[in-house]
Amino acid sequence: MSNINEVVVRYVAAWNERDAKRRRDLIASTWREDGIYRDAHRHGEGHDAIDAMIDAAQRQFPGYRVALKSGIEAHNGYARFSWAAGGTPDAPLYLGGTDFVVVADDGRLESVIGFVDAAPAAG
Repeated sequence: MSNINEVVVRYVAAWNERDAKRRRDLIASTWREDGIYRDAHRHGEGHDAIDAMIDAAQRQFPGYRVALKSGIEAHNGYARFSWAAGGTPDAPLYLGGTDFVVVADDGRLESVIGFVDAAPAAG
């Protein structure tokens, strides 16, 4: 897989995939075995840990989903994009952030570093 945009779309799809086997297949095709995800709240290294991290988010927040909020800016094996995440399919997405990714020579994700924006105040 050499197209960074395609890799990012598959990365987001993995966050939204509820079927464990399909999610693991997405992770395997999108991430290197030693791939690393890190943000202020979550960390995963390797396919099993990344899968467990996504599964935990989905269990903690039923209906959790992620959507691209911006275009994907990419060059020289690096990319960044903004995303929105949250609740149920018919509810507004209430979290946002920006991810920075490094794509390895084989076209799969080597690392994703996420920055989560502050959640809006209730009210």
